[in-house]
Amino acid sequence: MRHRLAIAAGSSLGTLAAAEIARAGGNAVDACVAAAIMGWVSEPFFTSIGGSGFVAVRTPDDHVEIIDGNNIMPFTVPDEPGQGIRRIFLADYADGIHMGIGGGSVGVPGVLAAFALAWERHGKIEWSALFEGAIKAAREGFPFPRVSDYYLSCTWDVIWSQFDEAGKTFSVDGRPMREGELLVQPRLGDALEMIAEKGAAVFYEGELADEIASAIARDGGFLNTDDLARYTAEVRAPVSTVAFGWEIDSNPPPAVGGATLIHMLALLEHAELDEPHARLKAVVEAQSAAMGYRQERYQDPDGIAAAFKDAIDGLPARTRGSADTTHSSAADADGYACSITESNGYGSGLVIHGMLLNNTLGEEELNPLGFHRLPPGSRCHSNMAPTIARGPDKTVAMGSPGADRIVGAIAQTFLRLALDGASLAEAVAGPRAHLDVRPEGERLCYEPGLDGDKVGYTPRPYDAPHMFFGAVQAASVTADGVVDAAHDARRSGGTALV
Repeated sequence: MRHRLAIAAGSSLGTLAAAEIARAGGNAVDACVAAAIMGWVSEPFFTSIGGSGFVAVRTPDDHVEIIDGNNIMPFTVPDEPGQGIRRIFLADYADGIHMGIGGGSVGVPGVLAAFALAWERHGKIEWSALFEGAIKAAREGFPFPRVSDYYLSCTWDVIWSQFDEAGKTFSVDGRPMREGELLVQPRLGDALEMIAEKGAAVFYEGELADEIASAIARDGGFLNTDDLARYTAEVRAPVSTVAFGWEIDSNPPPAVGGATLIHMLALLEHAELDEPHARLKAVVEAQSAAMGYRQERYQDPDGIAAAFKDAIDGLPARTRGSADTTHSSAADADGYACSITESNGYGSGLVIHGMLLNNTLGEEELNPLGFHRLPPGSRCHSNMAPTIARGPDKTVAMGSPGADRIVGAIAQTFLRLALDGASLAEAVAGPRAHLDVRPEGERLCYEPGLDGDKVGYTPRPYDAPHMFFGAVQAASVTADGVVDAAHDARRSGGTALV
């Protein structure tokens, strides 16, 4: 049987929502957006309508664009840096993370604006249809996911139990909800229905905007209705490289994820990659160089584009400039490919009308200049790197969640496609490594199947594939219209062929 559309998403509910859109006549952009919207319901804490996101689109005429829905620093200036931020330490998540939560940690959310713009430019089906599956799931409920259970168990005491609506939404008998228990979110369903009927404007300028701003003010923050009303998504040309006979397009500055990925792949094109040990060593060294350059040169958002140009100008590869997260990818037989990465950070703790709000302004990694030191209205840092890779025989849309592990997850998946001729499923499932740089030293984290103890870094082996290493979702279409998709078993997810 020949299929028209393939989708891979971070939840099985997301793939079901996308499949329904495809059966109703939607294209890959419609399906991918519907899956990502379902993520706001079905992947709590990892994404939210109150967060950020980027949409990469390849059109049937082979044009690639990135729609930037990253969160921004409010135009409103805080009374003093750090206003409304509560510093916390997550001791049991990702080996320990410092961050800030509360009203002052909320950046102006951009993901909804990005989805609306992607639909306006490329969508085929009516706007309200994109929300139908998510509204139904929010109101009827579904079993609480395994990965959300894990995250909530690590963060309940220091984040979610401290906030009234969050505590009520994600608890059972006063304790954090557990995997398999029914999660019902009627207020989120109501908010999504309002947006489905009235459009994105109700979130940025209408009654939902008023609720969001009021709640942030009550918690000591400073983002207001004017900040929401002034937000705009931006269409950008990707950053690109040609490596191993493939052209790779990814998320451009002022985000840092795509620039770091392109830098890493440009370094790898001229490395020794034939033998497994040599490949692992080359991947780790390329990651170290690209991430080290990022830490050194990508501090000021206004200077990221120039710093990226400096990075690639001296490389022989043919490169040209053109917290927690989730990802969806789709491709259709007409030639559309779509890759969406979205994030809610680690969450501010605030839940407004069922909508979780981000803590982008409270993440140390995303604020290298310090809390609230970004220029008003400027884009925050982002590791997200939705990517379109065009090879000799197919186009692949792919991306991953995973903070600073995103780039390595995508790069290692791509190498298996380009060099090994692996299927999508094989490329996504293959073992990964990540060089974890901390003040106390560098550790090489790696999954079974890699000889990470022989590369020269302090080894940190994992006993099995782990969500720490991201969750690549990939979808492809060949020149003659054959579609395929693969999801990453490291986190909850699913695929569908329609």
